[in-house]
Amino acid sequence: MIRLFCLLFFFCFAMHASAQLVLKSHIKIPELPAFRPLPQPDAGFSKQIEAIVKEIGLDIRTPAEKNPDGHEEWASVCVVDISDINHPRVGAWEERNFVYPASAYKLYVLGEAIRQVTENKLRLDDVITVKEHNVRSGSRLKASAQTTFSEVLRLMMMYSDNTAANEAIDAVDRDCASALLRAMGLEGSDITRKFLPRTREDDGYTTVPGTSSCALHFATFLWAVETGAIGAGRGRGLIKGYMSTVATASQRFRKGLPPSATLYSKSGTWNTFSSEVSIVEEGSMHYIICVLTALPAKQADPIMSEFISRVHSLVKSQHTSH
Repeated sequence: MIRLFCLLFFFCFAMHASAQLVLKSHIKIPELPAFRPLPQPDAGFSKQIEAIVKEIGLDIRTPAEKNPDGHEEWASVCVVDISDINHPRVGAWEERNFVYPASAYKLYVLGEAIRQVTENKLRLDDVITVKEHNVRSGSRLKASAQTTFSEVLRLMMMYSDNTAANEAIDAVDRDCASALLRAMGLEGSDITRKFLPRTREDDGYTTVPGTSSCALHFATFLWAVETGAIGAGRGRGLIKGYMSTVATASQRFRKGLPPSATLYSKSGTWNTFSSEVSIVEEGSMHYIICVLTALPAKQADPIMSEFISRVHSLVKSQHTSH
């Protein structure tokens, strides 16, 4: 039964960015006047990031026979030093490689939720009635339960609750979440699926490709958060507030950071895929770090802890030298 669910959930997954979701005709791409794209990766910084990736084995490829999608997969990495917010510096390795991000995709849903809240299209105190077909095992939400939209978002981020994520997708409309990403030029990172077997998906989404993304897209999204492109200052505060509540993270990034560092994060783990997308602050240091892997958590966690530890030291040394 588990194997069958895997096959149902990942059918068409390998289409990655080449198969975009066709948005419903009434969906409009939102205007983000404050958004500005990230610059191209800095050659020197990227060389340093690549060296770390290869030294710690983050460049490992997982063969097709070990992946539920039936294709060879590998990591995607992007680091953005935003200590000087007016001059971001990008370091990357395979930053455009699309990978299944596991639960990290919930951050994109949160972004659209907060955009709609700041535009008064939704309210955090709106009451949500949980639909039976959205309920997943292990959830803190039960069918027909009533709770606030704010609580749905908290459960989605703090515990990565899949029922809450399914309800949040319904509340914002997944096509609207995809439209927000397209407003930033992030084509291919559509929110295509709930965490449901295809037989239980909503009409129109039973044959769509699985959700996938890349480190550059997550980094760009977090850049938009930090620069106020999603809901201005209130949006930034709300999104980072929900990111700071995460309780189910593997601590893969937290373990690699000094206690004095503040971490805002969303992790994802499923089968052979482990991811972490984060903002880190310590003193005047401020950077975005996004890592998507095709490795199971047991293998990925120590590598990712080592990666952020080395990146933190690298960024710190560069600031000290200046």
